[in-house]
Amino acid sequence: MGLWDKLREAGNYLRKLRQSRDPDSYVQYKRGRNHERKQADHAREHARDSAEREREKAERGREYEERYTRERESDS
Repeated sequence: MGLWDKLREAGNYLRKLRQSRDPDSYVQYKRGRNHERKQADHAREHARDSAEREREKAERGREYEERYTRERESDS
């Protein structure tokens, strides 16, 4: 690899660094969009898991009430 190739690689690397740090660049826009998408996915997953836990909790509560009601009736 010659000197010119190394200089070209260094120039390309520096250009990429400058582009990615520019707040108006497409790279920053794309990063922001990906970040927002991941946050939205995480929020949806959290809401779904939370709703599922609430359903399971309510179902367990109903099962306990039914069981205790049957036990009280059988004891009477």
